[in-house]
Parts: sequence; structure tokens; C-alpha cells
Amino acid sequence: MVAFGAIMMMLDGYDLSAMGLAVPAIAEAWAIEPSSFRWALSASLMGVGVGSLLAGLCGDRWGRRATLTGMFGFGAMACLGTVFATNVNELVFWRFLVGIGMGGAIPNIIALVSELMPAKRRPLMIVLVYSGAAVGGGLGSLLASVIVPLYGWQSVFMVGGILPLVVALFVFKALPESPAFLIANGRRDPQASATILRLRPDFPKDQTERLSFVDSGLGLRPGVGALFGKNLGIATLLFWTLFICTQAMVFFIQSWYPTLLTRNGYDIETALQIFSLWDFGALTGGIVVAGLASHFKLEKLLSFAYLLAALCLGMLSLDIQNTTVTQILTFATGFSVVGASFCMGALAAGFYPSEIRATGVGWGLGVGRVGSISSPLIGGAVLAAGWTNSEIFTTAMLPALIASISVFALSLLIQKRSKNNESI
Repeated sequence: MVAFGAIMMMLDGYDLSAMGLAVPAIAEAWAIEPSSFRWALSASLMGVGVGSLLAGLCGDRWGRRATLTGMFGFGAMACLGTVFATNVNELVFWRFLVGIGMGGAIPNIIALVSELMPAKRRPLMIVLVYSGAAVGGGLGSLLASVIVPLYGWQSVFMVGGILPLVVALFVFKALPESPAFLIANGRRDPQASATILRLRPDFPKDQTERLSFVDSGLGLRPGVGALFGKNLGIATLLFWTLFICTQAMVFFIQSWYPTLLTRNGYDIETALQIFSLWDFGALTGGIVVAGLASHFKLEKLLSFAYLLAALCLGMLSLDIQNTTVTQILTFATGFSVVGASFCMGALAAGFYPSEIRATGVGWGLGVGRVGSISSPLIGGAVLAAGWTNSEIFTTAMLPALIASISVFALSLLIQKRSKNNESI
């Protein structure tokens, strides 16, 4: 399951980055400025938000596997549709649909992995799946450099459509539906038992029906309203705050950090070399935090990670001129900010009951898009207003501190639920 999830996230990452890979070639072919594609580049990001909101609900109502493969296939066909675009408006249309499909696959991948993996290994497995998106984006750059000169810009989207369609069909046939989903819906217990035995052949067959009964959930009906029922409302608002703050930090730094480095006196080449440490820190942080979750509470680890992010941003606000120190702080910021973001899905998936797990994760990701869309715009506005690097980094500490407080509050709620023996 982890391998399938990572492959799907890798193709997801490729498809979402495909527009950026193709822009130079399309601009040359159509004889227009690259800046004309700004809405086409943003359309998939907006679609991801819509897809996350819709597919979370669908996953809890009709199943993770069916929704996952359906949304993934939809995104793949939209990517193929991009091949036939003849103007920027058509690109915007197709890229928005790609975002809906690929964004809709993400919460269901997380929910399915969460429900098919042992609880102690769940955070690490979800991070490994998430890392597939970064791999897909990186491999996409290498692939595009080879196929675009040979076959034109359309080849980028042909690959992004055909491969996901093949994988979607294979996954639908090969992957089992989540036993937790089947049990929560209470209508296909024999199928749930068969899946349990498929995952654990050593498990006593006569015990699966008893497990099905015990694991049957809290009676929540799939829907957004359920996120605020059964004493979940405060936790849901805290999760949404956490997703917004985290995505705001991630996309602000990814959008403007190289520019801020050049304002601090670095040339473009050096600034990009320093910024590459952000990505290395991100992947390292996700794996380390998730690995430590086997020994420590994930919510406490995340709270510490956000405090570390605030500390790093605070030190960057000092306009340190030492390159080595800047490199260390860049790595540590990626380690803490993106490393924590990789684990948010695991925390949300572990918190929400199975009946609304995909909805909880999907709406967290979807609402979080408020941060990812607004923070680059806010960054551009404060730069235009003449803010110094010190003022910008000091302000960037705020979402890190809010995220840390939100996770700490969530840890108190989780502790309270554990004492009351409530199922999560």
C-alpha cells in the first residue's frame, strides 16, 4: 500500500508541476510572454483546494479506493485534455480540472494508508507516501528536459495523463478497500473480514467478525457537519488553523525566500544553492519527525517543530551575513516547517473517526489552501511596501507560533479523549 501510495503521489506531484515545466516551450510556440501564464500556473493550486474539499466527503460516503482512483483518473484525463489547448484560457480550464482530480486523490491516499497501516508506523508511512510528490516534481524536471526538445510541450501532458490512468486502473484492481470504512458503514462485514485476513494472514479467522463489531464507529454520518459533532468542533477549528498557518509558511518561503536572500547581498546562483538546503531539510525533517513518532507523541513533536521554525525565522530576521549560518538556518527551517507539514495529515487521520476520516483530512487540506494562496500575495505586497527582511521574517514567526499553540491545544484534547476512553 505504501508503494502504491508513493507512486500515486509521485505522479500527482508530476502532474501538478507539469505546467511550470511546459511554460517556456509553450511561450515560445505561441509567441507570447511567460508572464501570460500566471493564471494557468495558479489554476491547479486552486483546483487542489476544491478537490480536497469534495473528495474528502466522497471518500467517506462511497469509499476511499473508489474515490481515490476516480479522482486520480479524472485528473489524468484532464491532463490529457491540456494537450489540445490552443490558448491560455483553455490552459486555465484544463489545469483547474487537473487540480481538482489530483487534489482530490490526496486525502483519500492518506486515509487509506492510515487505515491499512499499524498505528505506531502510521506517521512514517504517510510521510514516505507524501515524499513521492517531491520525487515526482524532481523527476518531472529531468524528464521534461529530454522529451520537450524531441516531442514538444504536449509530451509533458501526455506522460502526465497516460501513466496515471494506467496506475489508477491497476490500483483499483489490486488494492483492498479500507476495513475501517467497510465496518463503519456496517453493510459489508464479510468483505471487511476478508481484507483483514488479506493484510494479516496469521490473524484468527473467527476473530475478524468480533473486531468488525468493536471497531464500528461513533454513528457519525459523512458530511462537513460531522466535523463539528461529537465534541469535534474545537479540534476541527484547531486543525484548520494548523493547516492554514503551515501552508502559509511553506508557500511564502518557497515563493520569496530566494528573493529575500538576494536582498541580503547574495547573488542569484548562491541564493538558489542556499535555498536547495530547504528541500533537503524538508525531506529529512518529515522522516525524522515521523520516525520519532513511534517513541513520542506526534502532537508534542509537531509543537516542538513549530517552535523550532519560529526560532529559525527569528534568527533569520537578524540579517546574519555569515553564509554558513544562513545555510544551517535554511536547512533547519525546511526541517521544521515542511517536516511538520508532512506529518499533519497523519495527525488528522489518527484523530478523526473512520466514518469522517477522509472528510477531516480533505477539509483540512482544502481550508489550508487559504494560507497557500494568500501568503505569496501578502509577501509580494509587503515587499512592494518596502518592508525590510528583518520585518518580514519577524512577521513570519507569527504563523509558526500560532501553529505550535494549536498543536499544543490539540494534544490536550487528545489527552482528554484518551482519559474518557473515546474512540478516535
